[in-house]
Amino acid sequence: QGIQFMLADMGMKLEAARQLTYAAAGKSERGDADLTYFGAAAKCFASDAAMQITTDAVQLLGGYGYTKDFPLERMMRDAKITQIYEGTNQVQRIVMARQLLQG
Repeated sequence: QGIQFMLADMGMKLEAARQLTYAAAGKSERGDADLTYFGAAAKCFASDAAMQITTDAVQLLGGYGYTKDFPLERMMRDAKITQIYEGTNQVQRIVMARQLLQG
């Protein structure tokens, strides 16, 4: 049951990240005023979710999650870099906070 809960949480985080990314993409296409906030939120949330999901997947697979024989090792490295490039997630949080404070 514990593994099922973990899988359910992983799926929930993935879908939430996907939907926030779709929302930001729609705002980009429309040129909405709140695009800056949603773009930063989507990048930050999705990259954090990717890191959490891959970390949980490594935990589920045990030692096999770290070996280069399985694709998860690469996925985890890719997830980590998404938290860093195009502005670190800390910078994205500053962008979001500024947008919220501006009203």
